[in-house]
Amino acid sequence: MSNESKTIRDPIHGDIRLEGLFLDLIEAPEIQRLYNIKQLGFAHLVFPGAHHTRLEHSLGTYHMAFQAAEKLNLDIDEKKIIACAAMLHDIGHGPFSHTLESILKETLNVDHVDLTEKLIFGDYAIFDNKEKEFIGSPSVFDILNKHSIDQKEIISIIRGITNKKPYLSQLLNSAIDVDQLDYLIRDAYYTGVAYGMIDIERFLQTLIIDNNMLAVRKKGVGVVENILMARTLMYSSVYFHKTVRIAELMLSKAIELINDSEPFNFFKMTDAELINELKKMGSFQHEIATRLKYRKLFKQAYVTLGSSLDEKGINVIKKLDDVKFRRKKEQELEELLAIPPGHVIIDVPRQELLQAEPRIDLTDIIIVDENEAKTLDDYTPIAEAVRLRSIPDWIVMVITDEKYRDIVAGNAEKILFD
Repeated sequence: MSNESKTIRDPIHGDIRLEGLFLDLIEAPEIQRLYNIKQLGFAHLVFPGAHHTRLEHSLGTYHMAFQAAEKLNLDIDEKKIIACAAMLHDIGHGPFSHTLESILKETLNVDHVDLTEKLIFGDYAIFDNKEKEFIGSPSVFDILNKHSIDQKEIISIIRGITNKKPYLSQLLNSAIDVDQLDYLIRDAYYTGVAYGMIDIERFLQTLIIDNNMLAVRKKGVGVVENILMARTLMYSSVYFHKTVRIAELMLSKAIELINDSEPFNFFKMTDAELINELKKMGSFQHEIATRLKYRKLFKQAYVTLGSSLDEKGINVIKKLDDVKFRRKKEQELEELLAIPPGHVIIDVPRQELLQAEPRIDLTDIIIVDENEAKTLDDYTPIAEAVRLRSIPDWIVMVITDEKYRDIVAGNAEKILFD
């Protein structure tokens, strides 16, 4: 067996060591492609430092998974499988990460986890035939087979499917998993906000396994509160920042209005490839790509907060959750107000938030005090407060080109709710 190893210097975790299986995986095309996909989509338009990538996050998640496995005294096979799942959990992400997830869901009823699974099982390649001759490195599927790694177990862990060892899945997919911990501290670092500061060492010291379930000792309640609050504040202040959201909606609309488009193919691209491809398409796609390049974004014309809705308004919101009804209302606004197609976008974000982060409301954390296991709710009101907090603070937002802003602002409520 080769003793070759590689050390990668990470600004968050310091030195990350790779050897054996993981040294092979880091060279796989599915992993290398992540160098060219921004972790936070268009967040750099608001937070200029946010140019970090999915590959950095994948490495950080791998490192934290291995650290947690060490602290929990898992056996060698368990350490290998959880670290492997952590490194591979995001390889199915398309350009600009979560930005186009809704398009994929609407057209093909799959998400980035489904695409990750297809790559791990070797059901499709991330590269095209013209690229194949220059790659050389084996695929993730081939590497896993070479090292006799159980692909089904990896997928179960990534999906958070419990089995005989639920703590393995919970390490990567639960209310307090290493995936969330890495992206919270990493994204806080690169955006420059203070919300994602978490005492990782303290967390790892208090992490235990109780009846095959991941749990935290009572002395770790404080750091768990910190994690939940960090998650809530990062989503409201960074991930669903209004301007970031507007840029994401514009790109999604450009993809949506491509005639005979195949969104599945777009999800094989990198950020730059997608923008370049858009410029070759229709005039609207060229306009949006140019606007994104020079940060000439649409503006908020109308917004509704959940607290301001009566029963009739709540029923309208339920209808707007349906993408077909939402598109119909967009067209109605455009036709009635003489606005070109694609220049009015209605955002009803809650559904997409849950697609991007289904763990957002999870607080089901076991706290162990001596030999007694309770839930987090038994120790702190923070858990309930997190569940009750609305993210983002708007329930409906209408955006448009700045030159149509006033006319949309004056008519949106009547057209949407009458």
